[in-house]
Amino acid sequence: ASVTPSTMQLASCASGLLIILSQFVSPLAARPLSFRSHAPVKAVATSRPASARLVRPQRMPRSPLTAFAMKKPEGPTKSKSKSGSRSLIARSTASGGSPGNLVVVPEDYRFGGTLLFVAFLLGPGLHLWWPQFFLHALLGGFLTFQTTRVRFRFSDKDLDVVFTDKEEGSAESLGTETSGENYLQGGGENKWSFDSITNWEMWWPGFPLLVYFKETQTKSEGQPHFFPIIMDGKKLYEQMLLKMGPSKNPKPSLEEWNLDTALESTEIGRKIKQELSPETLSKLKDVKDAKDVLKLIQDSF
Repeated sequence: ASVTPSTMQLASCASGLLIILSQFVSPLAARPLSFRSHAPVKAVATSRPASARLVRPQRMPRSPLTAFAMKKPEGPTKSKSKSGSRSLIARSTASGGSPGNLVVVPEDYRFGGTLLFVAFLLGPGLHLWWPQFFLHALLGGFLTFQTTRVRFRFSDKDLDVVFTDKEEGSAESLGTETSGENYLQGGGENKWSFDSITNWEMWWPGFPLLVYFKETQTKSEGQPHFFPIIMDGKKLYEQMLLKMGPSKNPKPSLEEWNLDTALESTEIGRKIKQELSPETLSKLKDVKDAKDVLKLIQDSF
């Protein structure tokens, strides 16, 4: 008998519905049905001898040799990344020290945030000199972006830099290769041994904005490096004091961080001190952060 078009349409719709419904069926439904009954099963007489009945084999205990062979090897687990599979412990000791001795300097957004604040204050806020708005906004935005991903790490032997957005994992477990080649400052990887560093400076102790060090690992005649303080400047200074050794200029201790030591560390700062009144000079050592600076300015007026 011939099939009318309406029948064909109904058949197509029915098959489509079955396909759709099959996607919502639990995978458990695909398992064979169990006919186990919860009611007690009566014994059935059989002529088969008891010795011929099927007996479920019991699991034999593993011998010590078998248990040892089947035991999973202990050791560092492997973690795959873009550069391939590597050991987490090997990556965490990429700076030359053990994981317990690796110190990661935390980020600090104050530098980039301050530039962005100045840009929007003098531009959209006060409508003063719009070119500075674009300059400060560009620099502030770049430094803020770098702050989100750049981390400085100190081991017992060297300093290195990692980028946290290149691979998954914490800053402690990443490898130095995540920061790439340092083409702008001599080339090579961003990792320098403390023995190769001949001098270092921080402008300024107490109010850090820029850090500098010179090393002979990249070039025998010495390669300088400059980095803006987009990390915890006090923590960075502490690690440099402990592990980089003395520099050409004496450095104050952390307890001596104040506006007075910051001004004394540069020639411009010393000239500024000469213009200050004796009363203001006596208060410089008590100025240790931005809040103290604002208070000093208010008292001066």
